[in-house]
Amino acid sequence: MSAILQPKHSGPRPARRCVGVRPLGWLFALGAGLLARSNALLAHTAALLALAAGLLALAAGLLIGTPVLAQTPGASGPPTAAVVLERLPHGLHLQGRVALLADPTGALTLEQVRQPVHAASWLYPVQLLRAHGPTVWWLRIRVAQPSPGGHWLLELPTTALRDVTFYGPLTPAGERLAGPLTTGLIHPFASRVLGSERAVFPVALPQPGTYTLYLRVQSSIPQHMTPTLWDARDHHLSRQHQRLFDGFIYGMLLTLLAAMVALHLALRDPVFLAFGFMAGFAGLSLMSFNGHAAQYLWPASPWWIEHSYVIFPALWLAACAAFARSFLHIQGKHRLANGFFLGFVFLCALALLLGVLGYTVWAQHLNEAVALSGSVCLTAIAARQWQRGYGPARWYLAGSLLPFMAVGTVVAVNWGWSEQLFWLHNSLEIGIVAQSLVFAAALSARIRFVWQQNTQLKQRSMHLAQAALTDTLTGLSNRRGLDEMGNALLRRPGRHALVLFDLDRFKPINDTLGHEAGDWVLREIGHRLRLHSRERDLVARLGGDEFVVLISQCPARPELDAVVERLRAALDAPIDYGAQCLQVSASAGVALTPDDGSELYSLLRAADLAMYSAKAGLRGQVFAADAPAGPNRTTLLQLA
Repeated sequence: MSAILQPKHSGPRPARRCVGVRPLGWLFALGAGLLARSNALLAHTAALLALAAGLLALAAGLLIGTPVLAQTPGASGPPTAAVVLERLPHGLHLQGRVALLADPTGALTLEQVRQPVHAASWLYPVQLLRAHGPTVWWLRIRVAQPSPGGHWLLELPTTALRDVTFYGPLTPAGERLAGPLTTGLIHPFASRVLGSERAVFPVALPQPGTYTLYLRVQSSIPQHMTPTLWDARDHHLSRQHQRLFDGFIYGMLLTLLAAMVALHLALRDPVFLAFGFMAGFAGLSLMSFNGHAAQYLWPASPWWIEHSYVIFPALWLAACAAFARSFLHIQGKHRLANGFFLGFVFLCALALLLGVLGYTVWAQHLNEAVALSGSVCLTAIAARQWQRGYGPARWYLAGSLLPFMAVGTVVAVNWGWSEQLFWLHNSLEIGIVAQSLVFAAALSARIRFVWQQNTQLKQRSMHLAQAALTDTLTGLSNRRGLDEMGNALLRRPGRHALVLFDLDRFKPINDTLGHEAGDWVLREIGHRLRLHSRERDLVARLGGDEFVVLISQCPARPELDAVVERLRAALDAPIDYGAQCLQVSASAGVALTPDDGSELYSLLRAADLAMYSAKAGLRGQVFAADAPAGPNRTTLLQLA
């Protein structure tokens, strides 16, 4: 399951080594174990569920502790020297070169923070800077321009700072070379200088010298605010490359959305609709985090600009849960798993409500906690489904782990566990691309699985239907089979004949040798009738010792006489039963269409009268047309 947790940032990766990702490493080890050791996975599903509960408690603890951690400035070094401006392909990252001043009241002005009384309050952190409301942070940057005519851009690494004001550049005498510039989530998009998605401010330095830049920053949710100085040409090229990458991501998600809606309309399978919603809300979340939603969807609505950062991720998480529930076949089958999904959706709805009401900090933390703990729980549920024989669940495991790792890296950086910014910049997009590719294969595997299940179900239904029409002792059609298939055969063009056989001398075999011998004889009689009949003819056992052969498109009377006589002769042949030789004979009554009727019941009635006449006159076979009128034997002809 994938979930976007933080707006997109830009800027180069710092030189510091990532040192705080041990919890993320544990999660990665868990994911690798799920894919590489399937036997252990199947044996330890209960342990995974317990681990998921533990991680949920850990996420809740971090949720409570995050506001404190986010406002801790960290270690301080000596006062920062002026940054010598130089052109670098990836910009001049200012980590460890920015002075920081906390303003809990938010009432300080630029003139006040420049007073000597606040000189001792400035801190000089060496790590990445993080902002979190309601504290207002002042950033001070001293730059040295070695040559005249410098055209620089100061960029903050996120699109989600609530309120940002840039002051400067200021000369050593305190003279401002430009007026203040203000932007942020609570301002229309038109306030963003140069039309950039992020907070970017021009720094024009006409003469060599030392200058001071000030930033006043306030953010509702934890955000990085370590700035980068760019040469204007390099910044433009960097943004072009990033926009090309973002456009590819949006195009792929839009294509997935259209494809899933089309598949849902064609197949009426809710899993495709859920995946389409997941792709759609993923795209809207990314657009919000990248600043493109503010730029293109609601540039004049600060409310949407600010709240979309938590609203769309909550909807994305809910869509992820709906997709997982449908894909893993959880509906109405597993009470515990269904309870989890209901709780998951409730938390997503709560985060959505908090975001709408303006409690964006708590909505953000709840989204992050739900994403982390929910990913682990969904992994455990998928493992359990795999254990129960649902093969496509392994694809879900692979697909969910990829964005889970991306989400984990974002949370690790946002919560201070790591300072490796490369993954902060690109992990969400990479995770979404990887997940989409794997889930496409997962849906293909699911279609194959459902098709195989439907095929097996159809074969089983056909087998049961065939069994319902088959006599269990002889394997011939039973009364019901004769009724269904016989009427269908009689509707074919041509003349047909129905031959009714009644065995003679069968009862003494049952009485003297037992029913086992009688069953042996009946099976052998059925085998001989099938052997001496054509494939297009229908052979059935009415019950007891009565058999029917329905001859399709029968020959003329002389040839038909020979066919019936051949069948009778086959039944008269001795039957080996162990060391004994058993022998029965058969009396046959023959009815023809259309002379004796065109429906099965009328033909059976006519053939029964003819067979009764043959048995009474000690003749082997009698045609209904030749039989004298006699009493009806309706007890023999009650079709099931």
